[in-house]
Amino acid sequence: MTNQNSHLILTYPEGFSQEIIDSDISKLEVKDLKIQLEKHETDTYAAMEWIIPTFFATFILKSYFESFLQEAGKDHYQLLKNACKKMLAKGNATQVQLISASKSTQKLSKKYSQSLSVSILAQMKTNRQIKLLFDNNLELSDWENAVDEFSDYILEHHQNYPNDQLSNKIKNLSPKVYYIIYVKINPKSKKLEFHDDNTMMAEL
Repeated sequence: MTNQNSHLILTYPEGFSQEIIDSDISKLEVKDLKIQLEKHETDTYAAMEWIIPTFFATFILKSYFESFLQEAGKDHYQLLKNACKKMLAKGNATQVQLISASKSTQKLSKKYSQSLSVSILAQMKTNRQIKLLFDNNLELSDWENAVDEFSDYILEHHQNYPNDQLSNKIKNLSPKVYYIIYVKINPKSKKLEFHDDNTMMAEL
């Protein structure tokens, strides 16, 4: 359950080393920053792959930009980006495989190549969620570059909304606020692409 008083939510697999988690959090902790820790349990989902929560995730809430970052300054945002990249390395080293129900073996896409281990999410000014996905066919350095690009979009969005680049990028997607925006790395250009469930489905 998301605590709306939090600024960041960090998600780890159930049973993951608490020592490593504490070390990760200590690199981010400063006065007044509220971090919520969640453990991802093995569970059953009736959903498309991109909707299923990843084992490792960083969720940057709107309150981080609207309250905490205003006081702490952009130096902490760089710390957060570095922490996200370390989370990527953990996800990159973790193999996750979905198992379909015995009567639904055809429901798993053979073309879907996004990591089921790690993702980064942010909350937009409209409260809509945007989720950065990472292609298993790309290098870790490509993932890290995508974090930089994604972070720039999110920060500029919170500073300049509604006249920001991100709002322009998603203007042709579903306007429903409760629908998540999905961001993929183009495997050729390595630039970010913005999707909703309809455009994600169309690529399968």
